[in-house]
Amino acid sequence: MSRTPAEFRTTRLLTAFAASAATIALLAGCTSAAADTEGADTGRTVDTILGEVTVPEKIEAVVVIEGRRDLDIALALNLPVVGFPTEEEGALELESPLAEARAEAEAAGATGLFLADEINIEAIAEAAPSLIISRSDDVEPIMEELSAIAPVLAIGEQDVSTWQEDLLLVGEATGTTETAEALIAEYEARVAEVSSTYADVIQTKLVVPLGTDAEGSQVRPNRLLSTVLQDVGAQPSAAFAESIASGEGVEFGPEQLLDAHRDADGVVALVNVADEWAATQANPLWTQLPAVAAGHVVRSDKSTHEGGPITALHALDVVEALYATF
Repeated sequence: MSRTPAEFRTTRLLTAFAASAATIALLAGCTSAAADTEGADTGRTVDTILGEVTVPEKIEAVVVIEGRRDLDIALALNLPVVGFPTEEEGALELESPLAEARAEAEAAGATGLFLADEINIEAIAEAAPSLIISRSDDVEPIMEELSAIAPVLAIGEQDVSTWQEDLLLVGEATGTTETAEALIAEYEARVAEVSSTYADVIQTKLVVPLGTDAEGSQVRPNRLLSTVLQDVGAQPSAAFAESIASGEGVEFGPEQLLDAHRDADGVVALVNVADEWAATQANPLWTQLPAVAAGHVVRSDKSTHEGGPITALHALDVVEALYATF
């Protein structure tokens, strides 16, 4: 499923947290503390999509706001994450690619601060971060409030920048460039390995990353799993090729499922929860798909729609599992 449109997110952000007296006091305290230490730490200045930001040399606590690419990057770089958003209970069935790294952060004191897309400024202030990281769409409407708490490092998203670009940006800002480069090298090595191991299958089988639910099916070209497929040299089905050529998603009604995806030899089914997956598998049109009938299907979910190096490596595992069915 696609995420909530940016306009809707912005409306929720601007209405969800009319500043309370407690929040104002917390922000005032943060601002005062920042003024007291001004000049003590020259920090590192980097250019972001929202302009220059100076990040302290010493980073003691990091809060992330969006919870996918930003959290992935922060965890992968071993930054001291103290706060992050959580998914609503039951939103996903499969284990998150970030589950292990997040558990390690929680063991070190990190905690969920608010539900995804329900940013709580007061909770962020209480976490006392020395750095806030999130995508620009989420922080731009509330930049003034967040900047009163800590420097804000704005990164992009799938339609703006690659995870590699944002990983290097955060690495530069936090003095972890060497780790960032090593993570990218690890990903590239795994891409080469999968591409070589399954070269014959990759070149001869058409595949599609297919979101499906009661409203129909969708193919998106810029989701992380889609870009990982392209990185290994996947041959796209007609629907996938159309989305890549246009740079936009393509959608089909429920009755178009068989006709739209009949040519696919392999399918990554992107389905979030158990009842949706059960309904998909019971759909007569689904069972008639040649890829499904032949058993060339693996399942993922929206956790592989977006992310950083940890999620990208997980998405490679999903891709490899698909090619291993042939």
